[in-house]
Amino acid sequence: MEISNMAEKMFSALTSQQDTRTSLSSTMLSSAITLLQNEKYTQSVQAFRAAIAYDPQSTDAYNYLATAYLKLGKNKEAIEAYKTSLAVDNTQAETHVNLANIYMEQNQNTEAEKEYKAAISADPSEELASYSYGLFLLKNDRAAEAATQFKNAARLSPNDGNIYYGLGCAYNKLGQYNDAVTQLEKAASLRDEFYDAYYELGNAYVGLGKTDEVQQQINILKDADTAETDVDAEALEEAIRQPKMTGVVSSGTTLSTVFMGATPLYLLDTELADPNSSKDFTIQFQFDSDMDVASVMNITNWSITKATGGVAGSYNNGVYLSDQNDVTLSPIPKSVMYDATTQRATITFTLSQNAEGDATIDPAHLVFKFMGKDDTGKVLDSSADQYDGFAGETF
Repeated sequence: MEISNMAEKMFSALTSQQDTRTSLSSTMLSSAITLLQNEKYTQSVQAFRAAIAYDPQSTDAYNYLATAYLKLGKNKEAIEAYKTSLAVDNTQAETHVNLANIYMEQNQNTEAEKEYKAAISADPSEELASYSYGLFLLKNDRAAEAATQFKNAARLSPNDGNIYYGLGCAYNKLGQYNDAVTQLEKAASLRDEFYDAYYELGNAYVGLGKTDEVQQQINILKDADTAETDVDAEALEEAIRQPKMTGVVSSGTTLSTVFMGATPLYLLDTELADPNSSKDFTIQFQFDSDMDVASVMNITNWSITKATGGVAGSYNNGVYLSDQNDVTLSPIPKSVMYDATTQRATITFTLSQNAEGDATIDPAHLVFKFMGKDDTGKVLDSSADQYDGFAGETF
């Protein structure tokens, strides 16, 4: 009987002592949280450690301690705090995610993925786990897997615009631009001033070749008038910008394009007064972008024709009809040189006199067209890829 009473008293004393320690831990934890909120991170670390000393099983204390360490830039210590918390309770999905995020920032991808998967396993109903894992997969160019995680997160939290934004980004990377538009429009509808979504929506429209819709997103971003949205707007403008031929450089041009129809060939150069003579001429074009050198110098990417209408005008405005005395030109130039420093292309072509020495030409209505690309792979703007003397400008 005495032994039983003694055991009860000891149990009561231990229980009372534990209650006291738990109470002290709770008090210290509350004080530590206040210090953390007041941005007194070093003091909060000390307070959290004191709370843990009174209650080593307090996962809240470990998790807040990790937050304080992160504020101090001590990632290694934060990792240890989260790992200790998970050793106490491995079912904390959010703690797994927080630990994974640190690993991801440090490019420790194997460890990060392990923790993201552990978070999903710990609580399959927690959308944060799937969403965060989706971001990780997207960052690591695993867009198809990322889309699967975002879809799962959207099922769990159907009104979260961030999730649809992530899914839209994944579809953009997969080249599924119509699907991306659907998800990004939904994202923008669920969050006010969701400019990241507008930017990605612009990229989706770029992929679809819908320039007008891209311009709408550019206007939205410009109206926001922030440093970030201005950068995004410029990026979209560059994405839809097409290189142009801006005109002819006279210093590199030997062909006079001012003469009209029935011009005697020898008026272009006296060497052509002799029957069956030939002479090389050049015309130099200015581009507004860095061009692909191989593309520019490929003579089959150029054509030389007579004007048939449109901006260039019908052949000599319909006044002059070609006759048997007109020279016949090769539809492609003899050679092309490109100067990358000046963004200029010089094409060389040959004019040949006939046997009678009376050949004629209409230089103003020779149309020179480029069908190549710039150094980013973009083809020329169709409104500025050809030139003739009659138009006097590219068209």
